[in-house]
Amino acid sequence: MNKTLLVLAAALYQIPPIETAKRMGYRTITTDNAPGNPGHALADASFEVDTTEIDNILALARRECISGVSSPGTDVAVMTAAHVSEQLHLPGPPVTAACVLTQKYQFREFLRRAGFDCPRAFLVNEHQAPDEELFDGRAWLIKPNRSSGSKGIFILSTYEEFLARVAESRAFSVDRTAVLEEFVNGTQHTCEGVLQGGRIALALITDRDTAPAPYTATTGHRVPTRLPASMQNAALRIIEDVLSRLGVTSGPFDCDFVASGKHVTLIEMAPRLGGNSLSKVFKAALDFDFVAYAVAYACADPYALPESRQPKPVSIVILGVEKSGRLAWNATEADALRQEDWVDSLILDFHQGTPVEQFSNGRHRVGEALIVGTDRKDLDSRIAELRRRLALTAV
Repeated sequence: MNKTLLVLAAALYQIPPIETAKRMGYRTITTDNAPGNPGHALADASFEVDTTEIDNILALARRECISGVSSPGTDVAVMTAAHVSEQLHLPGPPVTAACVLTQKYQFREFLRRAGFDCPRAFLVNEHQAPDEELFDGRAWLIKPNRSSGSKGIFILSTYEEFLARVAESRAFSVDRTAVLEEFVNGTQHTCEGVLQGGRIALALITDRDTAPAPYTATTGHRVPTRLPASMQNAALRIIEDVLSRLGVTSGPFDCDFVASGKHVTLIEMAPRLGGNSLSKVFKAALDFDFVAYAVAYACADPYALPESRQPKPVSIVILGVEKSGRLAWNATEADALRQEDWVDSLILDFHQGTPVEQFSNGRHRVGEALIVGTDRKDLDSRIAELRRRLALTAV
């Protein structure tokens, strides 16, 4: 195979697409502004070009004669991937859709105008700030307008908390703007799937675990979801409708939503592979290599989809610590856990004693575990057992 895949970024959650593309026979090249990222060493060639530099990335893509471009696990590079795919006539979402879906305020405005359930949202920059009267005891979220990995996202309820957090949120955004939006109460979920001909051909809905307030970082995913079938179907139809209105008709997608009563509220959506090792959950739960599909799709190659089926009970647990300090865990129990038949994998990213940060966003993970169960109740019990026995902490 003489095709070349360009992967935008080379951090932890880009490693599976890089390794999978190479295994499938594609020449694989990477680029971002961090030459020390681990994915670069795995690629056939790597370049130090920021993934938001659209013109420079397009020039690189032309020079390397790429056959496909992918921005897995990161919203920041989706617009660049869309521009490159459009200019080179490669598979990918429309540029207009990428612009809407990866800018949180623009997405909120799109949903509002289209009549979907949507929290009130206000754009915040150096010239715009919300009225103090908004903070009347209800919960709000402050988040970067263009970012990923839950960086700079906080739950708050007072104007003083807003003032304390807004600078950090704006600093994490590519455009230095933030969004203040109403916090939606309900259960947190993610939908990862495949779109074909404008319809969802394959999907996996998870129950998403999050860090304690005021943070919202993902700490894991569990399947099968506890959502009733009617709510699952409602979520899938809304996702289809939104993508259709934006002109996205094929390819992988990732969506976070909140379910409350009979209402589904979309929080974020992107035409790309999700992060937080969701592809591992997909493969373990549905016996389908979602990463391989996404690689093939990006390069306009066919990849067979399985028939719909009920997912096996599986969870990915993203490990982090509740306070900053030096990483510690029960090493004897970690070795014992790796021998359990319900622990598919247990990975610690750092050595004991390594300084680590409180888990407030995706950059602060210290490991992950893939857990299987006989049913959802057993799965939940195994997750609790893993955390108890591992005794992960920072001292």
